[in-house]
Amino acid sequence: MKKIKKVLIALAVLLVIAGGLIYMKNYKLQNGIAKADTEFNNYIPPKISNWGTVDSVLIIPLIDWHAENSNFKTEAGVSYLIKAGNQTILFDLGYNAKEEEPSPLLYNMQKLGVSLNDINMVFVTHNHFDHVGGIKWMKKNTFSLGNTQIDLGKKRIFTPIDMQYPGQTPINTQTPQILDIGIATIGTIPAELIIGRIDEQALAINIKDKGILLVVGCSHQTIPKIIKRTQDIFTEPIYAIVGGLHFPIPEGRLKMIGGLIDAQRVGSGNGPFDQLTQKDVDANIKMLKDLNAQVIGVGGHDSSDEVIEQFKKEFGDKYRYVKVGKSIDL
Repeated sequence: MKKIKKVLIALAVLLVIAGGLIYMKNYKLQNGIAKADTEFNNYIPPKISNWGTVDSVLIIPLIDWHAENSNFKTEAGVSYLIKAGNQTILFDLGYNAKEEEPSPLLYNMQKLGVSLNDINMVFVTHNHFDHVGGIKWMKKNTFSLGNTQIDLGKKRIFTPIDMQYPGQTPINTQTPQILDIGIATIGTIPAELIIGRIDEQALAINIKDKGILLVVGCSHQTIPKIIKRTQDIFTEPIYAIVGGLHFPIPEGRLKMIGGLIDAQRVGSGNGPFDQLTQKDVDANIKMLKDLNAQVIGVGGHDSSDEVIEQFKKEFGDKYRYVKVGKSIDL
């Protein structure tokens, strides 16, 4: 009897400790969220005008959750090849979770006939493992297309924070700025997640006679903030939004501890006790409709199949599926 009583007391103590740790973690998270919101609201971005236009844009998903056919490898990561004006941009670098050789990114590039020589710009949205080529690269504040860091020659590299790369000096694009004719970054927007703060940027491309295409990585910043920042910087209308919109509802793609924890779901919204809901999805769809965006594409790496089909239903002919190997021609 005494032994059982001791076990119960020990369990009670452990529960109290666990509860305290959870409370402290959530307290820190909510403080971080409030700080990020204040930082965003107080920041006055520079106006950008006369930045030129490009005649057309071609987006070729190289890494995402879905593929056009079984010839390509897929994963819960992001990488796009973007051809805009005279620039060919490698947008993010996928995940390579299993450290395959070649990585899924390099494998798909080969299948699509994409050479590193074709690329003259690298754009990293944020330093998360599924966008910089893996966890080991994220921890080192760097990125890679595969298991080893390939010589990138004289390519221009734009990163949201100070990042390193052998033989290169990546340019920190924390503030909104022009990258080339008709191509700009909206600068970083802070977000506090359960795993810590992240600063994420999005790519803006000014398409002649149409308006701005926004290519986004994960939208940790949230769609409303991305739209507001873009409208604060530019006078051109937002014509299209393509990329990861981060709607893991009813569930996400990344599962941890044998599937017990839905990492994307738990990390959505304002944390585990205030996650995104279907009402949030509906509100964002309404916002995009009110914006009169003419092209919408939702990547599957961080949004569920249910949400993707809802976007397709809501936007009809304006919707574009984001699938590896399937070009999005604007």
